Amino acid sequence: MKDYTMKLKEIVLEASKLIDDDMVVNAKGDKGDDLVTNFDYEIEKFIIDRLKNLYPTFDILSEEFNANAHLGKDYFVIDPIDGTINFANNMPIWAIQIAMVKDEKTISSIIYSPTLNQLYYADEDGAYCNDEKIQVNTRNYTKCIYGGGYGSESEKLIKMGISERYLRLLHCSSISYAWVASGILGGAFFYNINKWDYLPGFYLIEKAGGQTLIKDKWQIAGNESFIEECKQMW
Repeated sequence: MKDYTMKLKEIVLEASKLIDDDMVVNAKGDKGDDLVTNFDYEIEKFIIDRLKNLYPTFDILSEEFNANAHLGKDYFVIDPIDGTINFANNMPIWAIQIAMVKDEKTISSIIYSPTLNQLYYADEDGAYCNDEKIQVNTRNYTKCIYGGGYGSESEKLIKMGISERYLRLLHCSSISYAWVASGILGGAFFYNINKWDYLPGFYLIEKAGGQTLIKDKWQIAGNESFIEECKQMW
């Protein structure tokens, strides 16, 4: 593990300790159908403050406070709680995630799920979960299950000859991508999500031997068999 990855890991672990039983939930979004909690703000602010102290020249793109930030060659992306609706409803599929970009290339990422006790991280030394090296599975795309966010994803699977019963709507890109990297899922695909939603997971998957694809606003990642099929279908 590189020194900068260790620093990010420590920051995320410290940030997770801010979560307690005093949750406040509010509606968010144009339709009010999304949610945000006090911990989204508290965790994001904590992480930003720590990163600015350690890396003052880096820009920061983050969901709650810096969603429209101008980015140079060096920056961080932060999602303080990915899967907030799950989190707010005590569903354990959510995570804190960060990616570090240097000279326009991702060099480190962290995805931490406190409730699942899964700490994923990646840098040039490889991809890991709880300090154990991970890799994508090598199964044929027809023999895997998949992660997504909405029911419309099932249409894509059906076109690929896969039953919609093999789609898991986790509504959490970080965990979906992390499970691709660790070989649980053969792939995951989301539509028009933000950089803080997919960049940490994409890097983790690439370092775990997987592939990523962005096409027609779809953010797709998976093993070689799945991605090759997606290139033919999309």
